[in-house]
Amino acid sequence: MKEGAGICCPVFNLGDREEENDDSFEAIFEAMNKNIVLLPGDFVMAILLALPVKSLLRFKSVCWSWHDLILSRRFINIHHDGAKRSSSSLICFYNNKNISRRTTYNSVSVSHEDGTVTPLSLPPPTLYERHKIYVADSCRGMVCFSSGLCPQSVVVWNIATRNFRTFHGIVTNREPHPRNHITMRSNRLVSDLATGFTFLPITNEYKLVRVILYFNNSVYIRITRWNDSMIFLPAKEMDIDFPYNITQFGRCLNANDAIHWLGHKIEGGGGGPPSIVIAFDMIEDKFREISTPFNIEAAESCKSYHRKLSLLNGNRLAIFGSSYSDTPGYYFSYTLWALNDYGGASESWAKQYTFETRHDLQPMGFCFNGEVVVIRMDGSPLKMGLYDCHTDQIKDLPVVINNELYYSSIFDYKESLVPLPRTINNVCSFKYCPFQTSIKRSIIDPDDDDDDEL
Repeated sequence: MKEGAGICCPVFNLGDREEENDDSFEAIFEAMNKNIVLLPGDFVMAILLALPVKSLLRFKSVCWSWHDLILSRRFINIHHDGAKRSSSSLICFYNNKNISRRTTYNSVSVSHEDGTVTPLSLPPPTLYERHKIYVADSCRGMVCFSSGLCPQSVVVWNIATRNFRTFHGIVTNREPHPRNHITMRSNRLVSDLATGFTFLPITNEYKLVRVILYFNNSVYIRITRWNDSMIFLPAKEMDIDFPYNITQFGRCLNANDAIHWLGHKIEGGGGGPPSIVIAFDMIEDKFREISTPFNIEAAESCKSYHRKLSLLNGNRLAIFGSSYSDTPGYYFSYTLWALNDYGGASESWAKQYTFETRHDLQPMGFCFNGEVVVIRMDGSPLKMGLYDCHTDQIKDLPVVINNELYYSSIFDYKESLVPLPRTINNVCSFKYCPFQTSIKRSIIDPDDDDDDEL
């Protein structure tokens, strides 16, 4: 026996043995009790569960017992579910173009504990300088990247462990010119793309959902699934009618294991159709409609980007609306509603508050202390900040957006050790896919005139 870090335990090198997936948690724990002399296993377990992922990745090299324990599914789940709120953060992801007109991606992390802002390395290095990439969803410490250029591929990236996987699998009928709409089915042009990513504890499975909306009011849906053992389950495809028009500014919102859009039903006759939230339930794999508070208040937002779906307290579906203010010195009046009893029998919207401001803002979501994350629309370049509706003050974040606002986003994040499944098909059939590793700049960004190679 050798001593390491004050705890007696057999030492090893990672090169001596490949990582195991030993699911017998009790066997691992018993072996740890036998090997460790100075501290009993339950004490060591409590210490390890309190450590951040960065430390655990180092400590799994201490001995085989710790290695097997830290990589076991049960430990990973307990560690993630028991992590303190203070260990989570709000991440702001945005892109812009530098002086050489190349698209770059930047991120900052805002701590939920004290509001500390720190730079964050996102996305994975292989995705650096790709075009039209955005964060589609986050789940259990993993972030899902999608692209407005290619509807076929997504990348799932664990920020803490720095592991990522590329998922392909949607087959095209023909290759379009990159300046035209992407065609996924004959004579059908894409009007919008959406990606959802969730974990379902009841069935212990991950779901990666790609929704492709066509101009002929139909949708194609591809669902990729794998279980908690990182084994792929049978995929699912759906090709169904979509009798809605999307009216929101920006991308969909993912919450409550569902993908949401603002829109309205396509109806004949006079009069405008009522505004609704269109939701694709990733548990039951079906669409449903949610009425909006605008039907009740009959209030239209004075600017399209003011009406915005967002999340309140991390998981409560909320919606902003606006009107012009009647108060001297103020220009806009914003109202926030939140949805009670999501999916339940008494589902309804409740008005949270109304605030007036002289600023032209696009609401993005909420920070840890109730401040609204906003993008200031009244300047150039655009800036992201935290707005205090009580004082009408904005605390600017180090986020400057001088490129496409559509691809900027915020999301809640809590680190984890959750692994990713091994993918088999690593080649996208779409020639202009931004997730390919070695392609020319002119292919990555077909809207740019610069043909330099990366």
